Amino acid sequence: MQTLIFCAGAPHTDLSILQDIFPDLLIGVDGGAAYLVAHGYTPDWAIGDFDSAPPPVQCRQIVRLQPEKNDTDLEYALIHILQNYQPDNIKQIIILGALGGGRLDHLLCNIWLAHQPRFAEWLDKIYLYERYNSVRFFRAGTYEIQPENNKKYLSFIGLTHIEQLSLQGVKYPLHQQNYAYPMALISNEFSGCCAQFSFTNGLICMIQSCDECSRNSIQAA
Repeated sequence: MQTLIFCAGAPHTDLSILQDIFPDLLIGVDGGAAYLVAHGYTPDWAIGDFDSAPPPVQCRQIVRLQPEKNDTDLEYALIHILQNYQPDNIKQIIILGALGGGRLDHLLCNIWLAHQPRFAEWLDKIYLYERYNSVRFFRAGTYEIQPENNKKYLSFIGLTHIEQLSLQGVKYPLHQQNYAYPMALISNEFSGCCAQFSFTNGLICMIQSCDECSRNSIQAA
């Protein structure tokens, strides 16, 4: 099984996950390539228009894009790499630096990857990660999830209408609730070592996070 890590290189991107996961392929997206090299990592690929930082010579393969294009650098990098992999051969696609520290339009574009048919086959593999926030996408089904370190809150963001959403093992449970339009159910919490949720139709963005007070406590510890 393959683990692919894309680093989009937002300021102060957290690379700590690379201490625990050795990727089969490490991709620096635009300035993310220089960011990786500056922190001691050698990208297998550097892909982007490199308007924020030139591609380091240490990168094994470089794809230089025109600034005038229909895709973001991250979208292009995903397509360029994933076209060589069948979904069954991918364990996870971890994207770093895609959740903050940059432009709001890029943040929304990264969340909206979930709506693009060209990424649908890999959707359940995509994991947007940073130290204080993480995002996963879920289609209709039944799931069990575990809390991530240092993340107090658990939120379920409907990206479409949602049918028969049930939440168990959380502070605020639900039973087969329907939502006719996208609804943000935020600031729930785990009540035990894991939680379960299920729904019969729709698309959910699940976020684990902590707030500023929790961050300060973590940093002070």
